[in-house]
Amino acid sequence: MSLRVPIAVPVEISADGRRAFRLARSIGEDGLRLQRPVPFEPRRPVMVRFGLPGETVAIKLRAEVGNTDADDDAAERSQGRELFFIEPPETERAQVRHYVATRLGLPG
Repeated sequence: MSLRVPIAVPVEISADGRRAFRLARSIGEDGLRLQRPVPFEPRRPVMVRFGLPGETVAIKLRAEVGNTDADDDAAERSQGRELFFIEPPETERAQVRHYVATRLGLPG
């Protein structure tokens, strides 16, 4: 798991002609955590679209619906809140990395 930082941006999640919109709670190079679960089954590949604060171009990536923590007592409630990016292009990965580093006050 990569470093994650808080974020509050709308995310569009789509698969098989269905779309859902959720608010992201955190972001890292590996994916997003959402405020509420998405209506797609775990391990489901989806497309996600979101914008980073201060950026004008939206990021569109493939992701997989995941669980927050399989060992968590509240695993059922957390199901479908994680979106793990699937092989993100380096350009988008670099944008997210830069956002995370900036929020954490890290160099580069």
